[in-house]
Amino acid sequence: MPTLGNLAKTRLNIELNDASTALFKKALRYQYVNDGQEEFADQTECLTRNSTIAVSSGVREYSLLASTDYVRLAAQGVEYLHTSSNGQLTQAAGDDFPEWPIQVQNRNQPGWRESTVCVRIPTGWYRRQDGGDLKIGLYDLPSVGSSEAAVLSVPYVIQAQAMASTTALPFTLNSTVRTDLTVYHKALAHYAAYKLLPLVGDTQGSLAQLQLFQNYVDRYKGANRPRAGQRVTYVTNYLQRARHMATDGDWQRVPGWTWR
Repeated sequence: MPTLGNLAKTRLNIELNDASTALFKKALRYQYVNDGQEEFADQTECLTRNSTIAVSSGVREYSLLASTDYVRLAAQGVEYLHTSSNGQLTQAAGDDFPEWPIQVQNRNQPGWRESTVCVRIPTGWYRRQDGGDLKIGLYDLPSVGSSEAAVLSVPYVIQAQAMASTTALPFTLNSTVRTDLTVYHKALAHYAAYKLLPLVGDTQGSLAQLQLFQNYVDRYKGANRPRAGQRVTYVTNYLQRARHMATDGDWQRVPGWTWR
């Protein structure tokens, strides 16, 4: 299994066609291999974690940056999980719990922030930057009883941990090695070569190395593409959205809709 030392020396010598550490210094070699690991993880989302944010009754917004390794939300999507007093779990996800940009919600439901009505299952969520923080918010105020529990399940992309020693293995998180990513380790050497070759004026060679790196990224994405077919959905499902405008035992009618 290639280590940082193997990638920054043996493998990189092949890609650069040069074993010189005077021109291509060790520090730069190590730095750019680490940069390649970070770039690969960011483009492929191969390193993710799941944060569980406890939801409090009547509280709309929560910090996403409480997880210090947070980079961005993963494509998997956010879920809302509510556990009743008798232990019954209700999950809202996907089309039942969509992300709505604030500007869209402002247009569709003016004054939504003024509502003081709490609901058991919120109908959607949003993201909002707030100075040095990044918030995730719920469009409906959540109702969580004293004997109930609710959480936001938030999958997010994490930053790859930089390799410090020559024996360090790529894609290692808290001493646990992602051995399934071994076949993609050579991509890091290609990325390092892409960053180093411009130092000797080889722009064309640099771009060729970047393409080889991207080939590994595409290979990973292809291998991890969902096996089932992709389902086509509406950008806005108005019927479903209207049906969600209900609170516990109190249906809020949408003008123009008659429920039977």
